[in-house]
Amino acid sequence: MAKATLNSAKKGSASRQKSCKYLNEIALCSALEMAKELISVINKVPVTVFLWRPEKYWPADFVSENIKQFGYTVEEFTSGKLLYGNIVHPDDLERVERELSRRIEEDYVDFSQEYRIITKSGEVRWVDERTFIEADENGVVKYLKGIIIDITDRKRKEKLLYIQRDLGIALSTSNYLDETLDKLLDSCLQIDEINAGGIYLVNEETGDLTLAIHRGLSPIFVENASYFNVNSPNTRLVMIGQPVYKQHIDLLLTSRDEALRQENLRATAIIPVKSGKKVIAAFYLSSRTEYELSDSVRTVIETIATQFGVFISRIRLEEQLKECVKKRKA
Repeated sequence: MAKATLNSAKKGSASRQKSCKYLNEIALCSALEMAKELISVINKVPVTVFLWRPEKYWPADFVSENIKQFGYTVEEFTSGKLLYGNIVHPDDLERVERELSRRIEEDYVDFSQEYRIITKSGEVRWVDERTFIEADENGVVKYLKGIIIDITDRKRKEKLLYIQRDLGIALSTSNYLDETLDKLLDSCLQIDEINAGGIYLVNEETGDLTLAIHRGLSPIFVENASYFNVNSPNTRLVMIGQPVYKQHIDLLLTSRDEALRQENLRATAIIPVKSGKKVIAAFYLSSRTEYELSDSVRTVIETIATQFGVFISRIRLEEQLKECVKKRKA
């Protein structure tokens, strides 16, 4: 009887072990499926997820497939061939390291910071990193979990707004044309996509165009494009009074322009400047890197041209007032 009871107990125990093993296998499979689904979701959203070890330059144990948006592969990081610190912009790296160390010392659980990284092709991109600090019960950091979001477009738009604002303030206090031309062109060249350009002034008497100021243009360009008479195709294009966005090569309108083909300019903007309804000047702005200027860049340079037109109108009005005062005194 006792032997039968013992055998029954053994069978029951074995049955429970098989049942537990079966349930554990189900749970493990379920967990793996959930992990796969989670990774699939991560790879579909526009963020890159990292799991870093808290070591120099942050070697990665995991990185999501979205790292390919920056030109890199997962294997480059998980193999140890590439460390995350290697792609952080050199000018930002010390700040990023210092900020992380400070947050760990102050027992932060998570924090955010913005900085630049360099893509595999050499392009500079801005990212917003949200870091989660995982420590054990003794406060020793075991892992750093990072979520990286590309915010380059947002940073560019912010920069354009600052350029526009600062120029508006500068123009409101300026009374000299030469000084104003410098500020205008320098402001345009602060735009990342713009690498070269100049400002032409329209002669009030003849209608000719003369290059008053320039940056980033070769002596050959300046020699061959410093003056256009009123009947030239270039001047007529400006006097239409509408912005023109084309490839530099498409704006070479005469045989005289052949010397300008070697300038290595790509996307180009010609922006007429008006005082009232009259065209008084024109911006000639070009990119050596972009084949097309974005809508946000176009909006800003057109706004800058409008600000210049307002400035000229103000200066002319002030000159008229001064002339009236002189006549009254006479």
